[in-house]
Amino acid sequence: MRARIAGHPLHPALVHFPVGLWLAAVLWDGVGWWRSNEVLWPQMSYWCLALGLAAALPAVATGLVEYFALNSDDPAIDTATAHMMAMAGSAALFGASWVVRAKTGIAVAPNGWALALSLIGASALAVGGWLGGALVYRYGIGRDEGRGGR
Repeated sequence: MRARIAGHPLHPALVHFPVGLWLAAVLWDGVGWWRSNEVLWPQMSYWCLALGLAAALPAVATGLVEYFALNSDDPAIDTATAHMMAMAGSAALFGASWVVRAKTGIAVAPNGWALALSLIGASALAVGGWLGGALVYRYGIGRDEGRGGR
């Protein structure tokens, strides 16, 4: 079973929402650090993290459907597993950053833990995205079967 609509895979379309929101949170943290006297930026970052976590749910669900559709002897299975672990780690790190912020208040600049968790989460996100690209471009996962994909 694959997660598709009219032959188009859903997972690659859905991942743009959490990725964009989480990276925007990191951006707002940077702006907030630069403009330290304003409360808007920490709030923007907090809500981007929260919305990114919510948007990750359907992305994760469709990714799991695609993952379990692979055979255990598929040459892409190791890369798919590493992709899944990197992205799960990223989501956990951004989620932890969100929890830390919720406990300290969303109208104040995030503390060092919240910032570190988000920055490490962004690094894991970059690794997971690179691996996701390898799944598509190296192994043909999600590409049109008529064009050498699966």
